[in-house]
Amino acid sequence: MRIRLMSLFLLWVIPICHVHGQKVKPFVKGGLTIALFDGPHASHEDVGHFGPHLGAGIKIPLKKSQKTFLVPAVALVPKGDVYDVSIAGGRVSFNLWYLETQLDYCYRWQIGKNWHLSIGAGLYGAYGIGGKASATNGITWYRGIPVGDSPSMFESEVGANRWDAGGRLWTVGVDYRRFMFRWDYEASFFSQFHNKMPYEREKNNHGYNWVHSICIGYCF
Repeated sequence: MRIRLMSLFLLWVIPICHVHGQKVKPFVKGGLTIALFDGPHASHEDVGHFGPHLGAGIKIPLKKSQKTFLVPAVALVPKGDVYDVSIAGGRVSFNLWYLETQLDYCYRWQIGKNWHLSIGAGLYGAYGIGGKASATNGITWYRGIPVGDSPSMFESEVGANRWDAGGRLWTVGVDYRRFMFRWDYEASFFSQFHNKMPYEREKNNHGYNWVHSICIGYCF
């Protein structure tokens, strides 16, 4: 717990140390996120959890050339997964909402008169603020979890961790004037569940968060 709190704190302390004397650029962003537990091939049942992605942050230039930036941000990010349980004739959803702090290091190239290409990577820390497990068509149990009762994801029946941290493996995008277009990919460092046994029945499935986000943003 202390390590995760410190990681979350440092994501803001580090960039603040660089703000003085720099011309920072605040921005807002919004888009769509698809989330999975353990990536696209974790389970033959995985169909992914879709949800809106909303956030805001600042761009901090590290050099006068404004080619390298630190980009701290705060975002509301949906996580979890949806499983197509064909045998039972329905779907099971694990819905999680996290308030996430992000810190990226980005490099930007000019590719046209008003166009720039941006790539980067970084870290994130997140805290769960809500979420439920649910199911359709009378499904009451899934992997030992009473999904028919729609329990909170953070209650003992499901056992999801409120704290999450991981790597932002890449952020790739294009800027046109003040508009930003971004594709981000994140992977957690920890299993998202206290009890990993239900997620170890399938190869390479241990309950880690994997998140793709496609966003449009605007710099002020």
